[in-house]
Amino acid sequence: MGPSSNEQNAPGGNTIGFLEIEPSHLSGSVKLPPSKSHAMRWLTLASMDHNPTKIVMWEIGEDVQAMVDCLCALGMVWDGEIFTGGEFSEPDEKLDCKNSGTALRFLIAQSATCNFPIVLDGDSSLRARSSLHLVQSLGIASKSVDDSSEYPMSLQGPFSKDNVEIDVSKTSQFHSSLMLMAPRTSGFSITTLGTAVSRKHSKLTWDLCVRTGAKSPGIPWKVDCPDVVIPPDASMMAFARLAGLEVENAPDESDSIGHALDNSKLRDSNDLITPMAAWLALGEGGQITGASHAAFKESNRITKTVELLSRFGIESSATDDGISVNGGQIPTRPDGIVETYGDHRIQMTAILLSSICGGLVEDSNLHNVAWPSFVEQLQNCGLIIK
Repeated sequence: MGPSSNEQNAPGGNTIGFLEIEPSHLSGSVKLPPSKSHAMRWLTLASMDHNPTKIVMWEIGEDVQAMVDCLCALGMVWDGEIFTGGEFSEPDEKLDCKNSGTALRFLIAQSATCNFPIVLDGDSSLRARSSLHLVQSLGIASKSVDDSSEYPMSLQGPFSKDNVEIDVSKTSQFHSSLMLMAPRTSGFSITTLGTAVSRKHSKLTWDLCVRTGAKSPGIPWKVDCPDVVIPPDASMMAFARLAGLEVENAPDESDSIGHALDNSKLRDSNDLITPMAAWLALGEGGQITGASHAAFKESNRITKTVELLSRFGIESSATDDGISVNGGQIPTRPDGIVETYGDHRIQMTAILLSSICGGLVEDSNLHNVAWPSFVEQLQNCGLIIK
């Protein structure tokens, strides 16, 4: 049984799908989606291998599909399981990264190596996230096609710098994109600036590069990709925990990328902040720290998580680098539709809080970004949607 939803009119005549959720008793287990972090990196590496690479994913979210579609627009070939890379060709239209900041940042660096123009764009959520620092660090020509927004952005390479300095204090994606572009360049050195966040993601990038033949960051190598099965997304364990459900395909610790559910210091795992704040409120409470970079995700996840919790009558407060929340709180049904701010982790947390007290949750399909079967699996575990 698939999820059902309703629609209401929004300003401008558009429609917003929403889920009308009734108080439910959830039990059973869920199957985690494939890791976006692993999939994006393997796809980028496979695009530089002229030999076919088998990449197995049991389901594909919209973020990963956007990356596949953009790479195919650049001349790569994907049949749903086998990916064949090679030299880029000039695309016929702009590359739409939709909601994926990872796809956008990786593709900025890849596009920088081309001697023809490439236009990158995304949805309204992605357009609100700046990547100018990466573009400027690469030293390539760029132009915003729309005077009112950074995107669509036209890029014109080729990249020719000997050294790139990159700030790693707000996101690790810029650093990862540089490491992944090296095989399409003649080589360069990388200097990192600032206090690094999401360090496990940068380490994952380099570990996968090494598995394909890399010897030193910034030094080009002939990419030789092994066939891979994308592991489960460890960050999604947080939603199973909030729901009180078992996980049938829990990831190995080696694939967790720093997503430790019992550690509220989120310097390396800010994706956990929203569901973690919710379960702390329902449980013993606590202080989430080290997550200042969560402000630069699809939404400002610090302030928007506080706003989300308040809609359910849960008190919390934003700090400079996280959230403080008292425990023993009981969610109450919100009045009206709960906003999700174009952020799938806000939406997924809202769904689970609504499973306790009921609620109307905006954007019924937003979870498709990362976990397409999320709502359907919850329905199989007892979630009631009118």
